[in-house]
Amino acid sequence: MRMQTVLDVFHEQVPRAFSFLVDRHGLELDRNDDYAFTARSPHCDVVIELDWGSIVVSIRPSETGRPVRLSFIVGATDPSILFLPRYPWGPDDAREEVDRQARLLAQFCGEILNGDYSEWAALEAHQKQVLEQWRGESERLVKEARAKLVRRRAEAAWSRRSFSEAAQLYASIKDELTQAEIARQEYCRRRTLLVPVPKAPRAQGLA
Repeated sequence: MRMQTVLDVFHEQVPRAFSFLVDRHGLELDRNDDYAFTARSPHCDVVIELDWGSIVVSIRPSETGRPVRLSFIVGATDPSILFLPRYPWGPDDAREEVDRQARLLAQFCGEILNGDYSEWAALEAHQKQVLEQWRGESERLVKEARAKLVRRRAEAAWSRRSFSEAAQLYASIKDELTQAEIARQEYCRRRTLLVPVPKAPRAQGLA
């Protein structure tokens, strides 16, 4: 007997859990491919995807074609709800996650599904703001990780008395340096500039 997979559950459970889109709101639910269903109406599409193991639901108005994810709609409507993507590790987890997102869609998007987009601009703005915050945080973390790596390499160069290398490494993260590191960079820079001048050969015949 073949074991049921997360994909099997996705195919089986989505039509059941999201049947209210058809029964209450008059949308037509069809499977696009192995990893996505779309419920269509004249004013919007609701897309339910299995995206790298995570169940993702979004609403795409026909007028704009720009989707907003259910997670951002829930967050904008009730910030007290922590809506994080869940990655099903097995069929039971996938079934629970499909049901959870169907409940949230029914709870928070009834008016939208009936064609009321009076708050849509605010939802789009909320999604954009959160994504920009995430992008900024991601860039900050990458910058911090790079500075940490460069700092370790600079300290290793300092320990080896490789002053030129240390000075260059510290200079590459100059905006991140502590006062002690600024002083160390300046010391390395001076040591790099103070290159010994070779002695001129003595003239022949001089004692």
